[in-house]
Amino acid sequence: MTSTEKLIEATLNRLGVRIEQSFITSATKLSKIAKVAPKKLQDEWELFQEEVIEEVNRLEKESTTQENNEDKETHDSEIKGPQAKIKHIRTKVAELNRKLEANK
Repeated sequence: MTSTEKLIEATLNRLGVRIEQSFITSATKLSKIAKVAPKKLQDEWELFQEEVIEEVNRLEKESTTQENNEDKETHDSEIKGPQAKIKHIRTKVAELNRKLEANK
């Protein structure tokens, strides 16, 4: 073998070793990512669900506050007699039932 052939063979050997090391390193990193990814996804999903629930609660609270203000305004003008009071109470009970059913 001539020195040029040995130089080419040595170069190819070293390139092979470096490529193999890079492949092993990449495979190790990929393995670590594959182990962590499902947990990260699960954590992000749970966080998202919590944020959605908090937003629902905020919207319900805002809606309830607005309804209470409207009820207070209409209470004086709407309820004048016993029949009107009964109708108002029935409406409130139906509304509470709907809210309870929605929370189940």
